[in-house]
Amino acid sequence: GLPFPQNVTIVGGADDSQTSNPISGIVPPGHYAINLPAAVGAGSGGAIGFMLGSASGNAHLNLRLSALENQGAVKIISAPKITTLDNQKAKIGQGVSIPISVVSAAGVNTQFVEAKLELEVSPHITQEGSILLQIKVSKNEPDFSRTGARGDPTILKKEAETQVLVRDGDTTVIGGIYTRKTSETVSGIPVLSQIPVLGWFFRNTKKNDDRTELLIFITPRIVNRLQATVSQR
Repeated sequence: GLPFPQNVTIVGGADDSQTSNPISGIVPPGHYAINLPAAVGAGSGGAIGFMLGSASGNAHLNLRLSALENQGAVKIISAPKITTLDNQKAKIGQGVSIPISVVSAAGVNTQFVEAKLELEVSPHITQEGSILLQIKVSKNEPDFSRTGARGDPTILKKEAETQVLVRDGDTTVIGGIYTRKTSETVSGIPVLSQIPVLGWFFRNTKKNDDRTELLIFITPRIVNRLQATVSQR
């Protein structure tokens, strides 16, 4: 490929909350190339996996995202931009550092473990002018339902790595990063709610099933492509 810089842009992340229909439907299912489901272990959490696909027509895509955001179905988290050279890695991450207690002969020390969503992209420009992206996405999050002896949370780790071929200015989508949390709350009138059989009329049970899907849109663009092509001749 031609050795000139390109712009790797994450258009945004989108949250889909409290619905059983994932907004990955923005991109027709037939466009998905890889589906990597991954289940979380026992606990209150649900499943977290990765799906990767592609979409063309960024103007139409942006309009649909804006419309869904106005309806309250989508929340655009951020739209960072990063520039890198051909065959050079670009990395973007967002998260928190969690203090973990470590016991040693010298005593108890505190170490910080990162729990974040991180994206690594290595672009390569082909002779045809398309962009081959080496993509690695990882999601580490704390699980406070399973803790260590000192109450430190367990870190759940999920990772996917793949290659996709995208035309200049088109968008590739990383989706299927699901988080599901279920809970049940029981409230009632003291004493009366404990009466066998009749107590059912004096208490209320509320069940919550919150589901969130994070979508990452990556739009690579070749910077100064015309000038670089002329210089190679």
